[in-house]
Amino acid sequence: MMIVEHKFVEFMPEIIEDGVLYISLDYGTVIHNCACGCGSEVNTPLSPTGWKMSYNGEAITLNPSVGNWSFDCKSHYWITNGVIEWASTWSDDRINKIRKIENNERDKFYESKKRIPTVIEISEKQDSEESLSKKKWWLWKLLFGE
Repeated sequence: MMIVEHKFVEFMPEIIEDGVLYISLDYGTVIHNCACGCGSEVNTPLSPTGWKMSYNGEAITLNPSVGNWSFDCKSHYWITNGVIEWASTWSDDRINKIRKIENNERDKFYESKKRIPTVIEISEKQDSEESLSKKKWWLWKLLFGE
C-alpha cells in the first residue's frame, strides 16, 4: 500500500516530490509524480467534466481513476483517502472507447453552457399563453419604449 501526502499550494513547485499531491485550488489542478515511479509528472485538472477532488480534513481523494495512457508505463490507479489503489490494466481498444465517450460528454457539457436561454424561452416554460403575451408586451415596452 502506497500512501501519498498532500500540499495545498498557490503555484506548483519546480521540483515535484514523489508521494506528494500538490493542489492548487486557485488554478484548479492537482499535480503529482506517477505512482509507478517512472518519474512522469501527472496533471489532473479539476473541472466539471474532469477530475473531482475531495478533502476530508486529513486526506485527498481524486475521482475518477488516474489512467496514464499517454505514458510508456500506462499506469492506472485510484487515489482514495491518500492511498494509491492499483486498478486493472486497460487495453488500447478500451482506452480509445473511454476517451471517445469522455470527449463526447465534455463536448455536450460545454455546448450546453454556450447556449443561454432567452427571456421568452424561460417565460414559455413557466407561464401560460396569456401571461406570456403580457410579459412579451412589457419586454417590448421596456426594450423599445413604445
